[in-house]
Amino acid sequence: MTAHPLVKRIWRHKLFYLFMLPGIVWFFLFSYVPLFGIQVAFRDFRFSGGFSGSPWAGLKYFHQFFGYYQAWELIRNTILISAMKLSVGFTMPIVLAILLNEVRNLRFKKVVQTLSYLPYFVSWVVVVTLMQRLLTPYGGPVNDFLRGTGLIQEPITFLNNTTWFYQVILGSDVWKNIGWNSIIYMAAIAGIDQQLYEAARIDGAGRFRQMWHVTLPGIRNIAVILFILATGSLMSAGYEQLLLLNGPATAAIGSVLDVHVINSGISEGRLSYAAAVGLFQSVIALVLIVTVNRVARKISDVSLF
Repeated sequence: MTAHPLVKRIWRHKLFYLFMLPGIVWFFLFSYVPLFGIQVAFRDFRFSGGFSGSPWAGLKYFHQFFGYYQAWELIRNTILISAMKLSVGFTMPIVLAILLNEVRNLRFKKVVQTLSYLPYFVSWVVVVTLMQRLLTPYGGPVNDFLRGTGLIQEPITFLNNTTWFYQVILGSDVWKNIGWNSIIYMAAIAGIDQQLYEAARIDGAGRFRQMWHVTLPGIRNIAVILFILATGSLMSAGYEQLLLLNGPATAAIGSVLDVHVINSGISEGRLSYAAAVGLFQSVIALVLIVTVNRVARKISDVSLF
């Protein structure tokens, strides 16, 4: 009996599939098995009854969310903050990777890479505490520096201030993630054929033209793939950062869906309602990824699927 061609290919590359196995198992256990819990959004869920003992509620909790007086404000804030993070937070790692690629002093390059990677491993609690110490108007080093250089006369209240809220959110997000997110672009740049740079130099191209005509096209495909994936987070602004940095003074522009879900599900115990809002976010994210993937395939011939 002749084996199927697919089975033959899998057997031929069995070692590679073996390496993939832990990742596939992890992905199945933590990404697909929990999908069974989606039904919580459509039931009046009770811990005592479990899934089978909780009656169906249909779209009751979706109606509750869209009838909530702050629903559209939450959606607007989430999209606005996520769009800012996507536009700036997506671009800055590419810029950092390209700049680091142009550095010829290896020791300086390693120091910059290490310093830019470190914030990623620091929790948002530590980051926000550090920001509170640095940005406080009562003897904070940032305000002292600005006053010492004559740039301001009176100290600025950066935190819990609607004027500076978006700048603080965006700046802290870029600072925390820029180094980590640049790693994949550094790897993509390292994989570019060096003969292309040599050919560009022979043609008289300077450093900027080499970057423009060799480096950027070399990382284009990976940038498109990461952008498609990043659009899926447009309905998720990140609950830890917003939970810690948003206060009563900035609630009108800083309240987002992620924090609303956490507060509804954990603080108020409204699990079905929180699941419905979370499912709404996930569906929109899926639609965005499919749409952007299709557009990217038409424009650049690069797509996820």
